[in-house]
Amino acid sequence: MSRARTLAASFGLGARVLATRVRATRPFKITLMLTERCDCRCEACFIWQKPKGKEMTPEEIAGFLSAAPSLSWINLTGGEPFLRNDIPEVVEAIVGALPRVTVLDFPTTGQRTEAILEGCARITQLNIPRFFVTCSIEGPPELHDQLRGRPGAFERLMRTYAGLKVMPGVTPYLGMTLSDRNADQVEATLEAVRDHVPDVGWRDLHLNVYTESGHYYGNEGGGLRAPASVTNAVRRALREREGSWDPTDVIEAAYLRKLPRYLETGRSPLPCQSMRAGVFVDAKGDVYPCTVWGKRLGNVLETPLYEILDADISVRARETIKKDACPGCWSPCEAHPTIVANAPGSLLRG
Repeated sequence: MSRARTLAASFGLGARVLATRVRATRPFKITLMLTERCDCRCEACFIWQKPKGKEMTPEEIAGFLSAAPSLSWINLTGGEPFLRNDIPEVVEAIVGALPRVTVLDFPTTGQRTEAILEGCARITQLNIPRFFVTCSIEGPPELHDQLRGRPGAFERLMRTYAGLKVMPGVTPYLGMTLSDRNADQVEATLEAVRDHVPDVGWRDLHLNVYTESGHYYGNEGGGLRAPASVTNAVRRALREREGSWDPTDVIEAAYLRKLPRYLETGRSPLPCQSMRAGVFVDAKGDVYPCTVWGKRLGNVLETPLYEILDADISVRARETIKKDACPGCWSPCEAHPTIVANAPGSLLRG
């Protein structure tokens, strides 16, 4: 993709961000769950235990997205997205419905290497300006396999990550969710990855903290906890991003900079912009304010998304969020668009 087109698309996203300050019911980001199926049995997330139901088809996804043109940042999630065999078709349908998509990102367990690499290669042909894939990692090999509940999971993940690292048109990251089980293993994790991908560095690592959610992760009351405080590794990751003008580094640095306050208070350190900047839609089309607050607002297969967001139930939900009376979190799905929507103040140090 040409630099001019990338810049034009970025300006377009910027315009949509500004628009959310005027019209609160027109988000620029959607987190869209594609499946509740998963090929791991994680201790941090119990999606794999949830009863499996309907998954929206590419046509159904395109249908509801085509009526929501403010969306230009698409975060696809699961479960494991690539347990669906139609992920390229899903993305093609999304781009057809929203031709001005600027950002596409999704996580993967990295277990289905061939399908993931083939699918991502097809997606790169769609020329989405910024395309990211987060390879979820829990720690060095033994700890990763234990927390993922699957022997050999680390080795399969490394094959996938190595393949994505050399693929033009996609930017892969290692995504590590910090909990009381692995927060002290970040540096050891990077060292283990370097045995497979020698040039990996701190800027290849996306850190976040363990979060509970009933309607999404199904992990309320689980055995893990968020770390008690920020580790030296988090401070190191922040130092590596400070001073960079790359948009991803800027957002990641802002997230990490505000992480200590969240760990102290359990509340978002910025005015949360869920239902203004972003919204969550599950695999069967149910709409929620975010991935953490399980307040069902409607279903996009029955009612257009904007109509749901304009309804009284959504107005009241936005008021609850504004009062900081929601469950509270600093989950990247919500924190990143919140950081963007609160810019420039959210990007300042201190």
